[in-house]
Amino acid sequence: MKPSVLHCFILFLLCLVSRISYAEIKQSVNSQCSVHINAISAVKTPSQLVLPKYGWQSVQLPDNWAKHWQDYSGSAWYKIQWKLLCQENTRLAEPIAFAVDYINSAGAIFLNGDLLWQDQNLQEPLSKSWNMPRYWILPASGLRSDQNEILIYVNGHAFQSAGLGEISFNNVQQNYQLHQKKIWNSRTLFEINIILSITFGIICFVIWLLRPKETTFGWFALSSLLWVLFISNVLITETWPYSNSLRATQANLVFFILYILSFCIYLLRFIQTHFVKIERAIALGTVFTIIGIFLTPQHAVRFIFPLIFLSYVSLFFITYLYLSYQAVKLRKMEYVFLAISLTGIVIFAVLDIILLSSESMSNTQSLLPYSAPIITFFVVMILGLRLVRNIKKVEAFNAELEVKVKQVSDDLSSSLNEKHQLEIENVRLQERIRLSHDLHDGLGSSLVRSMILVDQSAHNIPNKQFLSMLKLLRDDLRQIIDSGSSVDNKIPVSPIMWVAPVRHRFSQLMDELEISSKWTFPREWQAVPTALQCLTLIRVLEESLTNIIKHSQAKNVTVSMVYLLENQLSLLVQDDGVGFDTNCVEQQGLSIGMRSMKMRLERINAGLKLSSVTGCTIIQAIVQLK
Repeated sequence: MKPSVLHCFILFLLCLVSRISYAEIKQSVNSQCSVHINAISAVKTPSQLVLPKYGWQSVQLPDNWAKHWQDYSGSAWYKIQWKLLCQENTRLAEPIAFAVDYINSAGAIFLNGDLLWQDQNLQEPLSKSWNMPRYWILPASGLRSDQNEILIYVNGHAFQSAGLGEISFNNVQQNYQLHQKKIWNSRTLFEINIILSITFGIICFVIWLLRPKETTFGWFALSSLLWVLFISNVLITETWPYSNSLRATQANLVFFILYILSFCIYLLRFIQTHFVKIERAIALGTVFTIIGIFLTPQHAVRFIFPLIFLSYVSLFFITYLYLSYQAVKLRKMEYVFLAISLTGIVIFAVLDIILLSSESMSNTQSLLPYSAPIITFFVVMILGLRLVRNIKKVEAFNAELEVKVKQVSDDLSSSLNEKHQLEIENVRLQERIRLSHDLHDGLGSSLVRSMILVDQSAHNIPNKQFLSMLKLLRDDLRQIIDSGSSVDNKIPVSPIMWVAPVRHRFSQLMDELEISSKWTFPREWQAVPTALQCLTLIRVLEESLTNIIKHSQAKNVTVSMVYLLENQLSLLVQDDGVGFDTNCVEQQGLSIGMRSMKMRLERINAGLKLSSVTGCTIIQAIVQLK
């Protein structure tokens, strides 16, 4: 009796467990009809063309192959058996929407043996449907009254956590609303993220191009580009341009570690910090890490890639802690805002890691996309603070500069006035000196000549001769007045015409004093002097001849002009008088006439040579012509 009771009790428990294991899943379509999912099972398959009859095992969705097929990469079939039940045998008047959260990585859908949809590439390089929610409209006419079957073919890799997401049956209207929400969470947020990253990256890149010294903007632009490359993996549905899924995963991980590295450098540059040796070591380590990523065999990806991922997340976390420390220590508003924004990112990243590592929460929505608006908001605030601060600095600098410019302008105006007064005084002084020299050299020599004529005349000078002497003095004075603009005077056509007036005056006087004179001049200019040079040489000649008449007691005078070189002119005056001490004249400046000649010649960059002994005195002026 007891064995019979025990046997019945065991049978009852087995039936109960069986009932629990194969409990139906009920999903309402509308108020009258609902879908009853009887069983969900999966089986490995060599290809899409083979549907195994044996080996099926029950699974729960979402399903990750790692739960029941460890390290399996390949293909599998999922079989969903369900039926539509309506109250009081009511006929379904509207189509049913069938939705799948994701297929990892590529797949195809069959309803009662008919193909509904399939990915573009079911073999390598596989399509990527792991972040693409999809749904299909099942018309009521295509459904069976008793049992319906949906077959889902999936091809994936163990390192990509291959499997199938949750499924649902619903009416078209409610399904559309749920689908839009899923699209927002799984794709639209990432699209906004990419748009914001590109926008701020371009702005910072342009700023860096205009100001290469602002390396902070350059590193932020680079990190934005790498972030866009990394997160675009969420949106693209094909493996192209990579040859297979493994290469795509490797490239995506490389983008991530380079993004973390460039973003950490950006954070350090933002707070004006350089760790040269550490940064070089990390950069070198990153190079070897990238090489290791591409050399990692497929069976080791599931273990090595998460380790690399967590290592660079740790690098970011260390940088975040250092920046937060500096923000608290320095209490700069920019650093504080950046630390707050990074805190939000860190919180979301920690929650995402927890969610991803928990199998029971594998279908939970990632919080990562929400970090972009936060960082964008704070970056805008930081840039705004910097802009306001820079504008205030510019305004303060402009105000200070305006005061300095006014002060310098006043000082410059005063200095220019003083300089103008000095120039006026200098012009007046130069004019006086020039006039004194001209009076001495021109009018003075004429007066001396006239005085000598009067003094040595043996009889009274007739009125006509005396009047002629006065007219000559008047002409010399007029010549001095007219020579004020000597630079604009015309140059005589030849040396003979140039010296003719002086030769005429002094030859007449020397004839009366019984002084023999010899004049030797070229017929044409070999190199034409300027008007100022001509006037200067005339004054030197007049002064020399006046000194000979007054002091030398000479009997013979020679005046000559020759070209020593093609552009070097020499005027030479020689007499046989008593001579003079040249050292006293040059060093002590005892002769006003000699000093006047020297000053005149220095003004035109000419030289004066003196040579004097008893019986031979030579005065030579050498002018360099252009």
